[in-house]
Amino acid sequence: MVVRKKHSERQLITKEKGIIPEQLRNIRTSIQYLAEKRNMKVIMVTSCRQGEGKSTAIANLAYFMAKNEKKVLIIDSDLRLPTIHELFKLQNFSGLTDLLNEIEGKDIVQRVIENLDIVTSGPLPYNPTELLSKPIFQDFIDSSRNEYDFIFVDSTPSGLADSSIIGNACDSVLIVVENEKTTKRQLKSCIDKYQMQNIDIMGIVRNKVRRRKHDSSYYYQYTRE
Repeated sequence: MVVRKKHSERQLITKEKGIIPEQLRNIRTSIQYLAEKRNMKVIMVTSCRQGEGKSTAIANLAYFMAKNEKKVLIIDSDLRLPTIHELFKLQNFSGLTDLLNEIEGKDIVQRVIENLDIVTSGPLPYNPTELLSKPIFQDFIDSSRNEYDFIFVDSTPSGLADSSIIGNACDSVLIVVENEKTTKRQLKSCIDKYQMQNIDIMGIVRNKVRRRKHDSSYYYQYTRE
């Protein structure tokens, strides 16, 4: 059973100045450089365990990319505990599961700001792994490539089978870890899993890193894998 936790720090950063916006710009620059160098645009975002802030991190990164005139799509493929619709305050009556169930006549792409589109999860299915294994999932990602500069696919944590299926449909993987919470063993297990399946790892984003010993502010930090 999955227990939903309260996330007081789950929020979309819209201000332009401050430590967190500056760190998001730094990560944005690193990812854009690597993506261009390695010809990648579809990036899965995952974590080693639940509650590390992957959805919040990628929502904020996509928002800042869109503000930098990059056309971005977020696909919430976490069909077990989706949160992207909550971050952007969107309805989730329809979404990715409608596409995967081949329900016609529904426009599942929602525009939130200029250059940023969202595909929410849609109604939660009883068989997420089987749905994501359908060729239509890969087809949708491939058909969206020409319309966007970046496509971020929010995945389940790495321990679930869904993440491998999603990772194989993407160009690379970005791993979000919670500072001082995720253990080295957990991170190594996560990395080993994707390397064994020949899934490229773009890098690691450390979430909730304290600036100084007595400073309660948090920021993101990006490192190459």
